[in-house]
Amino acid sequence: MNRKLLLNLTFPLTIIIFILFTKWWIVDVIDGTDAIMYGFPFIYKSPAFYTSMAVEYFIIELIADILLYFGTIIGIIFLINKFIFQIKVRKKVTSTLYIFAGILIIFELLIASLPENMFSFNRNYDIIIKQRGFDYPFNSNDKREFDKYHK
Repeated sequence: MNRKLLLNLTFPLTIIIFILFTKWWIVDVIDGTDAIMYGFPFIYKSPAFYTSMAVEYFIIELIADILLYFGTIIGIIFLINKFIFQIKVRKKVTSTLYIFAGILIIFELLIASLPENMFSFNRNYDIIIKQRGFDYPFNSNDKREFDKYHK
């Protein structure tokens, strides 16, 4: 697999898939309240418990998730390129992917840079998982399922 294919296809696809498709977890925090947390395969985003509307990010889990997404996408592209058909990346496709990935990164960084958000190296509390599911754009199953626990 050549480097051009690796950079021009894998990197923006990793960003797009990582931001748009993840997993939600409804959890009970030991000695705390219940919450909806996000991340796949590791939870990297949680509501901050010190104020409403704040989010806590766990850096080690976030990096591990991104690396796993990147490795998986490299593997899929490599297998498709080697065994199914030769992938040829056109400049229009590459430009579109990079623009879309750039917009998503800017949006996520704007949200993450709000002053009330917090960054930790890892989650320092235990949880009990009550339910889980997949999150994708325009999906509100996580909040609907969370509300079922509070009726």
